[in-house]
Amino acid sequence: MQSSVGDSEPPRPGRTRNAAASKQALFDAARELFSQKGFDQTTLREIGELAGVDTALIAYYFGSKADLYVTVVMADRMAGVEPSTPERLEEPFEGLGSMIDAVLQRSDQHGPGPILQALMRLDTSEEIRAAARTRLERQLIEPLVEGVASDSAGIARLRAEAAVSALIGISLGRSLGWFEGIAEVSREELVALVSGALIELAG
Repeated sequence: MQSSVGDSEPPRPGRTRNAAASKQALFDAARELFSQKGFDQTTLREIGELAGVDTALIAYYFGSKADLYVTVVMADRMAGVEPSTPERLEEPFEGLGSMIDAVLQRSDQHGPGPILQALMRLDTSEEIRAAARTRLERQLIEPLVEGVASDSAGIARLRAEAAVSALIGISLGRSLGWFEGIAEVSREELVALVSGALIELAG
C-alpha cells in the first residue's frame, strides 16, 4: 500500500519526521479531508498543514492530488471500506438517464474528476490506473450491466462499457470545450438528446 512504503525522503533542513511517518501523515490527512470536504474542495496546502508536513512532499510520494485521492480510495477498497466522499456518485441509478444526468452534473460543476484524471494521464502508475478503473467499473459499468437486456453476460458487459465510454466522451467534450454545441447546450437538453442513443447502445 502506498501509504506505508518507507522509501527515503529527500533531506530537508530541520526535518524531524522520518520518511515513512511523513508519508503516512499526508495519507491520513488526505483521507480525513477528502472525506469531510470532497476532492475539489480540498487543497494540497490543507493536506500538508493538517499533516504537519511540507506540501511539496505530496508530489514526491503520491504524484498529483488526483493520484493521492485514488490512493486513498484504493487503500479503503483493499481494507473492505467503501469510501464516503461528497462527490461520490449515488448508486444505484434509476436507469441510464439518471446516470447520464449525474455524470454531466458532476462534470459541469467540477470538470473531470480524480478518477478520470488518473485514467487519462499518460504518467499515471499502473497501480493507480488499476484502482481508478476498478472504481469506474463499480460506479458506472456494473450497475448498468444489471439493467442490460442480453442472453450473454459478455454482450451485456460490452454494451454497458460502450455506453459508459460514450458518456465519458460526451462529458469530457462538454467540460473541456471540445465542441461548441455540446458545451453550450443546457444539461437538461443534453441529457434528453443523448439518453435515447445511449439507451439504444446499451440495449
